[in-house]
Amino acid sequence: MKKASYIDKDGNPVNEQFESKKTFLNIFFIIGTIVPLIIIGFLIYTMVDNNKCSKIYDAIKKATLEYMKDEGNTPSYEGESTTVSMNKLYTEHFLSSASTNDRMCSGKVKATRYKSKLVYTLDVNSCDTCSVNTRYNDWSAELSYLPADKTIVDVIPYYNYYERQVSATDWSKDYTADQINNKQSKYGVKMPKEEFIKELPEVPKEGNIAEVQQEQKIQYRYKDAEWKWYDIPGNYSEFSSEQPDGYTNKDENTRIYTSWTQYSLDHPDEKEYRNIEQATGYKCYYEENGEKKYINNGKYTPYADIDHQKYDHCDTETSPLYRYRDALWRWYNGTPRHYSSLYSRKPPGYNYRDDGTKQETLWTAWSDKSALTLDNNSYRTEETRILTRYRYIYEILSLPILEKPLNRQAFTKEISKQLQNYGEDEIITIPDFATFENYKIEVSYKFKYRKR
Repeated sequence: MKKASYIDKDGNPVNEQFESKKTFLNIFFIIGTIVPLIIIGFLIYTMVDNNKCSKIYDAIKKATLEYMKDEGNTPSYEGESTTVSMNKLYTEHFLSSASTNDRMCSGKVKATRYKSKLVYTLDVNSCDTCSVNTRYNDWSAELSYLPADKTIVDVIPYYNYYERQVSATDWSKDYTADQINNKQSKYGVKMPKEEFIKELPEVPKEGNIAEVQQEQKIQYRYKDAEWKWYDIPGNYSEFSSEQPDGYTNKDENTRIYTSWTQYSLDHPDEKEYRNIEQATGYKCYYEENGEKKYINNGKYTPYADIDHQKYDHCDTETSPLYRYRDALWRWYNGTPRHYSSLYSRKPPGYNYRDDGTKQETLWTAWSDKSALTLDNNSYRTEETRILTRYRYIYEILSLPILEKPLNRQAFTKEISKQLQNYGEDEIITIPDFATFENYKIEVSYKFKYRKR
């Protein structure tokens, strides 16, 4: 204790004893230092423990999925579940004690199909601090949403059903490959592009599309190569527009043409053997986000070569365009050959084929049968295309049959009683009932979680 002396307001001396402030400062120092260390240590322990348990739980979930796949009993129907014992996971070597912190945990795991994923409900014991029965408390009340931040969650499915009338629309027209989107639709098939989708058969307003069926067929068309044939070899030149050196005569029967050149702004030179065509060139475009997108990089393009549905605007300014092709002949000395007309096969009396005179017929109309054979494949070219047509399978549903959704057990009893009206006695499962075309099941969910 320390002593202090002072004079009060009336001038009388006063002596007072008090405890040293140093003692209190020491106490505050201890509290301010030790307690935060304890808290930090607890937080670190909790984080390490949580991380350890998360790894164990993840290993158990992975082993459960592998086991179910191996057994072929992975739940596939909405709300259905499969329960696997921990003992099976160990004995069947899907899980090792090393992955569960060197312990042989006990209990079970339930996997429930919820929409497109599986929800695992762990009931794992004998796992030291990761044991569910000691790590977690009671279950929460049922929730209408899946709690994403909870570790131990259970899914409780409820069921109702409808009477169902299933119908099909007529088949659509046939669509070519370029009229169909490259990506699959939500119906699991590739549907026509937006500009063609409206042409599909209509579904009644009260109908729900259950399926899109598609039917495909292959069609064929062909073109044939043809040549001029001749009787004797003769002394003939290569094809030329102008008389080559060393050859005196032009064989008019051998005339062929070069391919047309690309259209150009420049007028070609005039030649007696040259055919020149003129067309009007346009600069056409479509607008995208306020920007003009020109065809052919903004070059003048003949009107007939423009997709006017896409490039639906054109500048007012035009320009003449030109293209040409040249005639060519074989030139000869001595006795001329006798040439036939164009044939795919050798005609009688003409033993030689002039390959330089090759031409191709136009494509035939499309046919459902192939015309290509071993006999004609040397000169026939065949092309195929796939045509696709569609129809909607749609359902019209009644009002819900049950006043309120039932859990699995109660619903199974209800639908089994329904079937007994048709002479059936055995209990039917929900997945089996879902295959009945005249009924449709509706699955809803509630969720609960173990409190911490």
